[in-house]
Amino acid sequence: MNLDVVLNEGKKTLSEQAYEAIREAILTLRLKPGQDIYESELANMLDMSRTPIREAVRLLAMEDLIEILPQRGMKVTLISESKVEETRFVREMLEIGALRKVMEQWAADKAEYQGLQRELHWNLEAQRQAQAKEDFVAFLRLDEAFHRQLLQATGNMTLISMVTKMRFHLNRVRTLTLNELKNTEELIREHGQLLTAIQDGDTAAAIHILTRHLRRLSVDIDAVKRQYPSYFAVKKS
Repeated sequence: MNLDVVLNEGKKTLSEQAYEAIREAILTLRLKPGQDIYESELANMLDMSRTPIREAVRLLAMEDLIEILPQRGMKVTLISESKVEETRFVREMLEIGALRKVMEQWAADKAEYQGLQRELHWNLEAQRQAQAKEDFVAFLRLDEAFHRQLLQATGNMTLISMVTKMRFHLNRVRTLTLNELKNTEELIREHGQLLTAIQDGDTAAAIHILTRHLRRLSVDIDAVKRQYPSYFAVKKS
């Protein structure tokens, strides 16, 4: 197993660095759903002792990204369709509410909104560059940044934190869809349409575009599940 991660040291503790590195490996499918993992192996890969690895694993288990098996080690959790849909629905409700707030406050002549427009246009261009290179990891990060920039315009840090954490359960499916369906062109087009509607002050159009955009995952998940059935948990009847 090769995590191929770069630790973001800075002022973060070893446990925080381990948590972020392992989580990133899970979300980008370098650690695959259902894969067995071991503390000693993770410690060697990240060049750390087992203590920060153990704390990182505890946090990831609380987020249902790692399953600890008594007497049998641990494994990356399988993808739960119901968890993905529940998370996607809550994200939709929060992001639509945030968009309404942004549209209520939008003023094209204010410096803060002019700056936001520049950032979003730059982000779209960077998305196109990532698409051209078929760098889907970079594209996913830019996609998240695009949505986060809109959330930040609300000034509601609690909202931003909640939506960011919820994406953890969506990103494994999104990584699969980007790699297999290669639908970045459609996503970029929808981002562009959303930005145009916001700039035009067309609240109804902006909400319609964002709603359709966020519901895409409900359709895409069926396609990737057919290709990777072993990555998904069996639905409970």
